Amino acid sequence: MSKRIDFSQAAPADNPFASALTSALASSGLELRESAQGIADIESEQAPRAKGTLELRLERRNGKPTTVVFTEQIEHADSVSWAAELKKRCSVGGSVSQGTIVLQGDVRVKVEAWSTEKGLKFKRVGG
Repeated sequence: MSKRIDFSQAAPADNPFASALTSALASSGLELRESAQGIADIESEQAPRAKGTLELRLERRNGKPTTVVFTEQIEHADSVSWAAELKKRCSVGGSVSQGTIVLQGDVRVKVEAWSTEKGLKFKRVGG
C-alpha cells in the first residue's frame, strides 16, 4: 500500500490553500476563474500592445555583419525582454543600449518574421 495520496482526483474544494489563494489574488486586484478542467486560470491586466515601426539596419562592425534594431519609435517597447527573445530565437549573441538592440550576424529575415508575429511593422533602413 502506498503512503502517497493521489490529489489529482480530489475536488478543488478539498484544497485548503484554494481559499487563501483566492483571497490573496482578490486583494491584489486579480481575478480567479475556474476553467472547464477545474484548473484555476489567472486573468490579469495585460500590458498595452506595442505600436510603431521597427527599423532594421545591417551594419559592419569590425568587418563582421551586425543587425541593429531601433525601437525608439515604438510605444510601450521593452527593449531588454525583446532582445532576450530575439537572441534566443535567432540563436545569436547581442546587446541592448538606449532603445537599440544589436544582434550578431545578418538575421534581418528572422527579426522580420518575429515582428510580424508580434504584430509590429518593420522597415529596412540603410543597406
